[in-house]
Amino acid sequence: MKVMVSKVKQQFDELRAKVEFLQSVKKYLQVLSVDQWGLALSLLPSLAACGAAPLELQHSEDPTLLHFLCEQRRGKGCPLVAATARGLIAYLYARNAHAEGFVQQFFYTYRYFCTPEELLQFLMDKFNSTLGANEDPSSDKAKVYQRTLDLLHFWIEDAQLVDFSSSSSLLQTLDAFLTAEVAPVDSRGAGLLATLQASPRMRRVCVPSCAFDASISSPEDEEKLSVNSCRRSSIEDAARKSFQWRVSRVVEPQTVQCKEKVFSIAAALPRPCYASLMSNSSLRSEERRPFSQSEHTPLHIAQQLTLLEQEIFHDCHPVHFLNSRAHGVTENSGNISRCASPASSPLEGSGLLVSDVSGPRGPLQRLLTHADCVTNWVSAELVTCDSVKAQTALLARFLAVGKYCYETRNFATAMQILSGLENVIVRQLPAWKQLSLKVCEALEELRAVQVFLKSDNLCLMEGEKDRRRPTLPDALILALHIQQLEIGAFTMTSGAYKWPKLRNIARVVSQIHAFQERLYPYPPDPELQAYLRGRLARFGRCDIPLLASDNHINFSQMPAARRIHDTLRRVKASFQ
Repeated sequence: MKVMVSKVKQQFDELRAKVEFLQSVKKYLQVLSVDQWGLALSLLPSLAACGAAPLELQHSEDPTLLHFLCEQRRGKGCPLVAATARGLIAYLYARNAHAEGFVQQFFYTYRYFCTPEELLQFLMDKFNSTLGANEDPSSDKAKVYQRTLDLLHFWIEDAQLVDFSSSSSLLQTLDAFLTAEVAPVDSRGAGLLATLQASPRMRRVCVPSCAFDASISSPEDEEKLSVNSCRRSSIEDAARKSFQWRVSRVVEPQTVQCKEKVFSIAAALPRPCYASLMSNSSLRSEERRPFSQSEHTPLHIAQQLTLLEQEIFHDCHPVHFLNSRAHGVTENSGNISRCASPASSPLEGSGLLVSDVSGPRGPLQRLLTHADCVTNWVSAELVTCDSVKAQTALLARFLAVGKYCYETRNFATAMQILSGLENVIVRQLPAWKQLSLKVCEALEELRAVQVFLKSDNLCLMEGEKDRRRPTLPDALILALHIQQLEIGAFTMTSGAYKWPKLRNIARVVSQIHAFQERLYPYPPDPELQAYLRGRLARFGRCDIPLLASDNHINFSQMPAARRIHDTLRRVKASFQ
């Protein structure tokens, strides 16, 4: 039986590798299909200058609009160095723009220099100026016509949650344009309308790495261009850094049955669940059971915490990480609330975006709030233990959970647990002296991982094998990396925008979509998740020093002082 299972697993792995190869081939063919509608660079200045009038393209050069650097890279093309806002939009129509990764990088960073309304108006003008040009597929007008429809598809598919929400006026404008202008003259208009009107969650393509992509055999999807096709090219040129931490073993996903199943109303609450969504009075007595007394294994706890983190992380879009400093995200922000209050003054260096898509309560802020809640919960569980023995066992359990998390590339939860253990109150607990050296090694490994994550903004994209594994990055560290790239001027003295600076930012934020493409295949445990949410709701925002002061085992005492304290406690209990 074991031999048969091993053989089936091997065949499945081979089949999965073949499917992934076919997906890569499909994306490559899509890139070639898009690039055939590109224009020569010398036509882009006239493209940028024309409006909605019939398009008349002429060969010319305008360094003030588009500045290239050719003399230093002979034989390797002419990389774009700087351009005006209209120049950058016009470069979307360049012949190799898609293959170079420019299209995806542009849609991540265009908010630094123009609004969504300005971009949409440019695309609509180009479509209207080339109506009827599709009769001659080889003409430059036909190329502009086809590339405009491709760009609309990329934009709708990639950024509907941030640019085309149901309450957005931009949605109404684009819907009216597709209905009145595109659909009557081109069959692709109906497909764009269907994509625009579809639910974002229904269109999100986030499947486990072992799952099959049904779109491979779909003839309708063959006509669509994947938004993920140039994500790989966005990170190809990243500098490589090596870091080796000792990993004792790689934890394979497995089903772990909970020994005790309890009913919980927390399972019916919206996720993620914070203190504002659940009061202590709503928790059943089972949910108030101390975490130190739960019988779940560290592996099972790590898997369920990973699923909770993954659910919140997948609500984020890469652009939510842009301009995060304007919303109070800083390295020295206090626990629980890293968001600037509405009445606070703007931070220095903030307000970089022409059109901000996030806010003080956006997806990134919810992700950071969840991280703070987990950190606070870890500290609270430790300082509320009823004995040093229980405290020592819980320390070892949390270290094991953190180790499992970083071994399976859930760096978010691993760093949250490390922050909880590094709390100034927790570090003074006498239980640390009871831990074995082997257990304490896990703490040093977590610290080494933290240093590694802070060392390079593309460190998690290293290694082809690791790229294929599900990954959850630490949101705060990633946001701080992006803030570092945002430091300094975005424009040259001429007013042109520095494309290398924008490209570097796009390469870092493109990791978000790359990580979201692969899900952890762990089986969910609703009961344990409900219990964890209940504990997060109870301890996620509590005062750790106040909790610790009410528990005498958190402080080392001399034998005589301990006897006096026990006597006073018994006397106090006799009067209650």
